[in-house]
Amino acid sequence: MAAQNEVKSEWYTTLCGECTYTLPKVIKRRNPIPEDLIKQIIYGLLRGLKFIHSAGIIHRDMKPANIGIDKELNIAILDFGLSRVASDSYQTGYVATRWWRAPEVIINWERYNEKIDIWSVGCIMAELILLKPIFPGKDHIDQLHRILDVTGTPDIQTLNEICTSEPRSYISRMTPKKKQDFNQLFGFQYDSTGETPISGVSPQGKFQIKEVRIKINFIPFCFLITGIDLLDHLLSFDHRVRPTAEEALTHPFLHQHHNLTEEPTMTPIVDEHENRQYSVEQWKSIVWQMVKDFVPPPWSNDVLDEDS
Repeated sequence: MAAQNEVKSEWYTTLCGECTYTLPKVIKRRNPIPEDLIKQIIYGLLRGLKFIHSAGIIHRDMKPANIGIDKELNIAILDFGLSRVASDSYQTGYVATRWWRAPEVIINWERYNEKIDIWSVGCIMAELILLKPIFPGKDHIDQLHRILDVTGTPDIQTLNEICTSEPRSYISRMTPKKKQDFNQLFGFQYDSTGETPISGVSPQGKFQIKEVRIKINFIPFCFLITGIDLLDHLLSFDHRVRPTAEEALTHPFLHQHHNLTEEPTMTPIVDEHENRQYSVEQWKSIVWQMVKDFVPPPWSNDVLDEDS
């Protein structure tokens, strides 16, 4: 680290700990990922987003390549290069890699909030089940069509409330599409009670990450109906009914992991430098001062004690 009175000409972003994998490496193995591991990954993402969003920050580029996993299966959200402080003013329109981009970024170009990150988590969850992206659009129009093929076409009132005029007109001219049953979409079948899965895309087995082998005890070819329900909520076309990270953490599918005392928040960030014009050297000085002034939150000491 540089001396206190020195500003380095090059800057690096570092992470404590080491991410053994990013999600694409796990997905590309083409081995079905057990439900318990999907739970752990989605819980970790939502827990991280709860903290980020409580600070008033939108990540804006949640995708598998920006999700790290270490040897202990801890989840890290990476690459905050597109993140911004949330505000009521207009946002930058072109955000998020297309396949994981929330529909409101397409239909209401510069009016969105932290719920775009929640949509991306839904896309990631679906990809962990399918082992391929659920909405691999070729362009933004194809992306919208693929999304509507699954979510169905919103009613006119909803379109009027959440769309700008041009996309509203375009969607209104389309043949209305019905919402797909997510159980059928993923090939899950349940017994007569509708509770116990009897077939699907996730066979019984073990999932291995190099030195770490996780033994999963679960019904063959299963994915609990509560998991499909959570996914259905995460992929709500209307962002207003999509859950927040905090709300999603309380979903029954994640009850084994949910612990309010281990899901911290922080005071919202007030960025006094937002939208101001500075030179590169001025920005370096500002960032260096922030580093020097940073005070770790009280709970971070508990994490360090556990690791020592």
